[in-house]
Amino acid sequence: MARHLTTASGEAAGSFEGLSRRRLLQALGGGAAAVAGGSLLTACGTTASAGGSSKSDGPVGLQFVFIKNVQFAGSFFADSKGYWRDRGLKVNLMAGGPNLTVEPVVQSGRALVGITHTAQAVKAIINGADLKIIGAGFQRSPFVLISRAVKPIKTPKDLAGKKIGVQALDLPVFTAFLKAVKIDKSTFTIVPLQADPTPLANGELDGIMGFYSNEPNFLRIKGVEPYTMLLDDFGYPLMEECYIVKQSSLDDKTKNKQIVALMQGESLGWTDALANVNAAADLAVNKYGKDLKLNMRQQVLAMKSEIDVVQTADTKKHGLFWMSDALIAGTVHSLQLGEIAAKPEMFTREILEKVYQGKATV
Repeated sequence: MARHLTTASGEAAGSFEGLSRRRLLQALGGGAAAVAGGSLLTACGTTASAGGSSKSDGPVGLQFVFIKNVQFAGSFFADSKGYWRDRGLKVNLMAGGPNLTVEPVVQSGRALVGITHTAQAVKAIINGADLKIIGAGFQRSPFVLISRAVKPIKTPKDLAGKKIGVQALDLPVFTAFLKAVKIDKSTFTIVPLQADPTPLANGELDGIMGFYSNEPNFLRIKGVEPYTMLLDDFGYPLMEECYIVKQSSLDDKTKNKQIVALMQGESLGWTDALANVNAAADLAVNKYGKDLKLNMRQQVLAMKSEIDVVQTADTKKHGLFWMSDALIAGTVHSLQLGEIAAKPEMFTREILEKVYQGKATV
């Protein structure tokens, strides 16, 4: 569900040079990227069963925001275990990447459902897209302030006098967070940062902004134990890895049933992934992302990290991807702090209520 720093197995344990990651809020930087060449990378999913109310004549698309790594392990389980097939649904798992934006793919009908970044989805809706957010893979904001465990930054007040590295595309998030916690930027120094976290590893910086399942795990692989301060723990709630569909698809009886079936498969698949991180990483490394030559240790560490932000008291009570009123309100407020005019009506639990029917499991 998260976007990961993903390298070939020989690179992960060595230098950080050349690493890059799909940034969470690309839409804040002046517009979303176009779909590269107008084409989509697709991989065929399940085969349809003979029956089921969600049955369609052809496959429906599930568009990922990034490449086929462990962040989509739940979808890999849903496909490989036949959870969609059992519901009469064929699903194409559509790979994303740095040059692909999810919203236009869903808006055009090339994908029935997309997994994207919340701010990006909200900005698309503001700009007139016929989209709704129907669920959130991450219940907690995966943004973290990372420091070294030997010299940890444990609270926002600990920023005083420190040198903090922030990538340009993370700066709006960091600025919004500082507003939320009422910390004056003049009390510490912000240093421009590239994707490489080496300046933190070697002590040039006291901390860096990053992603919970990304930079901390690469530091661990390099032998540097990190301390991670989740922004969510200090008044910056933000659901992430959100699922989007067209409002017109929600209004269409057949497509609505297909969306319910797809999300049922996602729920079952993610239940499997959370219960067996090694199997999740294996599906990513050796099957669905085989051509990417992913690093197994990094994928296992990333999957373990995701458990902390995917499972909460709300999901245990209502089911995975649940969007409580409080989470929606908190996300709207956090986005507004970053000058994104989010509104509660951009989110709906209609599909999840049909998926779970008052229970916490499918």
